[in-house]
Amino acid sequence: MGACALCFLALLGVVAWGSADPALQLFGPAVLRASTGRKEVALTFDDGPDPTSTPALLAALAAADARATFFLLVDRAEAHPELTRAIAEAHEVGLHGMSHHPWLTIRGVRAGTEELAEARRRLEALVGRSVTGFRPPFGAVSPRLLASVAAAGMDLIWCSVRTRDGGAMPRDEVISRCARAGAGDIVLLHEGRAPTTEALPHILSDLQSRGLRAVTVEALCASP
Repeated sequence: MGACALCFLALLGVVAWGSADPALQLFGPAVLRASTGRKEVALTFDDGPDPTSTPALLAALAAADARATFFLLVDRAEAHPELTRAIAEAHEVGLHGMSHHPWLTIRGVRAGTEELAEARRRLEALVGRSVTGFRPPFGAVSPRLLASVAAAGMDLIWCSVRTRDGGAMPRDEVISRCARAGAGDIVLLHEGRAPTTEALPHILSDLQSRGLRAVTVEALCASP
């Protein structure tokens, strides 16, 4: 294989890596964590609302007097409006997409902007407040996606602690991975996962024992 071919394959590898990991910020900025010095952590939940897990998550957060950010899918939010409004009563709501697909990474900027703007409008109509944070499904990003997010007037929110609880992960492993979170971190979790739902009270107890307060992403990133 020639040098040019090797260089091309290496470039493709870098692009693929950057597309799968917003933390690299290869194509544009993403909010990964905060550096305010406050002893706060933002717990975030993707893929909801989910009737099998959302009520238990909300109950655990309320019992600990904790706040979180829920990145919701519009199709699921509209299917469960009561759960959506219950989330918004005490927590921050972000957008996870119209549905759980990665196609905004390859759509034209205009089409992507229109989809995000429509998804944002419909979610805001449900929760009754502005929604400005967007987390891409699967963590898939591209220059087109970043341009669409900016044109839609939103911020791309990622994380500094990715638990990878979307798969078949035991409860104790979810707890262990969340124990890595320190002041300023944004933790990525998922709705609809029984081990995560079962782990949340233990995660909140651990944060409290270390003097860390669970807050929304908005509160975490607010200026001192």
